[in-house]
Amino acid sequence: MFMKEIYQYIIPPAGEIIPEGWIREQLKRDLKEGFVGHFDQVHPTVTHNVFIKQDRSSKRKFSLRKEWWAGEHEGYWKDSVIRMAFLTGDEAFMERSHRWIREILDNTGRDGYIGIYQNGDTPYSRFRHAKGNGELWASSRIMMAMLAYFEFTGSVEVFDAVEKAVALIMEQYRDSNYFEYKSTGGGLSHGVGFFEILEWMYRITRRKEFLDFSVKLYEDFNNGNARDDDLKTHRLLDEDRYFRKHGAHIAEGLFIPELIASITGSREHRMAADNAIRKLRHHLTPGGAMRCDEWIKGRKGTADERYEYCGIAEMVSPLHRIFCLTGNMEMADLVEVMTFNAGQGARFPVLKALSYLTTDNRIRINHRELGRRESYDAAHFAAACCVLNGGRLMPYYIESMWVTGDSGEEIGAVLFGPSRFRTRIGKIPVEISEETDYPFSDRVSFRVTPEKPVEFSLVIRKPQGCNRVKTAAPKGTESRELSDRIILRRKWKKGEEVQVEFPFAIEQIEQPASSSVPGRGIYLKRGPLVYALAFPHRSKVIREHLDSGFYRHGIKANSTKGWKYRIPDDDAEFSFIPADGQPVAQPWEKPPVRLKGKLVNADKMPVITELVPMGATLLRRVTFPVAGQTDRQEKNQSNQNQKES
Repeated sequence: MFMKEIYQYIIPPAGEIIPEGWIREQLKRDLKEGFVGHFDQVHPTVTHNVFIKQDRSSKRKFSLRKEWWAGEHEGYWKDSVIRMAFLTGDEAFMERSHRWIREILDNTGRDGYIGIYQNGDTPYSRFRHAKGNGELWASSRIMMAMLAYFEFTGSVEVFDAVEKAVALIMEQYRDSNYFEYKSTGGGLSHGVGFFEILEWMYRITRRKEFLDFSVKLYEDFNNGNARDDDLKTHRLLDEDRYFRKHGAHIAEGLFIPELIASITGSREHRMAADNAIRKLRHHLTPGGAMRCDEWIKGRKGTADERYEYCGIAEMVSPLHRIFCLTGNMEMADLVEVMTFNAGQGARFPVLKALSYLTTDNRIRINHRELGRRESYDAAHFAAACCVLNGGRLMPYYIESMWVTGDSGEEIGAVLFGPSRFRTRIGKIPVEISEETDYPFSDRVSFRVTPEKPVEFSLVIRKPQGCNRVKTAAPKGTESRELSDRIILRRKWKKGEEVQVEFPFAIEQIEQPASSSVPGRGIYLKRGPLVYALAFPHRSKVIREHLDSGFYRHGIKANSTKGWKYRIPDDDAEFSFIPADGQPVAQPWEKPPVRLKGKLVNADKMPVITELVPMGATLLRRVTFPVAGQTDRQEKNQSNQNQKES
């Protein structure tokens, strides 16, 4: 079954990539000032200590919620806090992380079980479920936090605990199908999250048993009754069937078809994996998110389609795993666009509130529909999953910034941003400092500092929208430029630098008709940033959560002027206004770059307009209808696109 080494590139252990600049500043503020570091004061869902008490039963609800929700939420929360604490060096939150992990270890029984369910031989207890449950899901979420903690600290005790717990799960389900139960709830389907743990355990140990069980578990999924079945092989092979079910499940499990194809070498699995990405593209909005208002429904992504924050945050890690398995740089482009646009535009610049459901085009917010999911809130009435995932987005982006080649002779700069990377080539320590304000600057400077001279290839991704890269490397460097990357090879010495400039062009990208875009539409993109017309707004507090100082907010536009502007069909020239050269610290509050050009108002008169990065807006227009279309053309185009959707 196992044919060859499955990786093209390797994700470095947590702690080897250190954020700098605006990314570090955002993490620090989100942890200290945002709800991430204080969520136990905001909402009780993370205070049940379910991984310590292990008292849940799959036959009943707790606090009117499914029994596994608290495990999901506690796992999300601890994962984000642990990563933020160690990435920023915050000693108080690092100490809190130590205490959390110690409590879990001290309450793990002899069998090594790490999870939420009560022990016993009766139905509905651990491994004895008689219906849908969250066994694999809840365990996987806390294990993500524990494995990150292991890599940050080097604690062998923590790794041994996770290893023992994973071995227990594999043994319990070796001869049975975890996904066999029919369930209307999503807990069983969320079991796809356990594949992340299996892949991570293989990456650390290189033990084949984790790959073998991955294949077995996917066969169980294919033959099981999970409610959310879009990632089943036969569903993926149906080329005319786009994703329909719950979007978060697609995001969580997106890399699984590629993982299985890489393990088995099966042509059928390869076709399924390729189709998964093709279908994903169909659902992406201009801001890079997968359209989903809980359900994907087969709909094409446009600027008027809603998307869920869980689907953004949960997809970063799977997309990066696909890149590491395949070397396909498009996955990095997808991560950057999604993170910098939809991911930032659906939250406050400091993470005090977040929108569970968002659209790229947004002039008003319905504060009542779908359990108030559209509101910017610190704890949504419907569920706390999206706000808690808000704290995981940038830590997982950071994890994906750098890679090493599986051959041991490559270091790859995959996602860009201010950072430092510490690794080894053979036995020689190497640090690379990346100095940049990307994506608000086109320039990136790499300073390479090996402990002593060492030969390796520095691989630099070419972002989409950049046909040529301007590169200045030390004399004597062997340089190759491919369609998607630059490869610089030399025997590197201390302090040698590489200067890179991405001469991005402003792209005008077509979008089909949607609810606010009659006929044909256009949105503007430069590099990874999508640009938007921002609408000034006012905000009022609707509700405070538990006297925490964190709120649900009511957001309303001060004026809708400009909402009906159109983009010229014959003279839509926009120019780029770069940053003023000052260091970028809080770019989502004070956007340092803009596009300037002409739009057309209702009287068909040109209006000089400045657009800002979408991620720096709450209310905005991203896709503009094209001026000059007749009413009949717009209606025909709209009807045709709705029919295709």
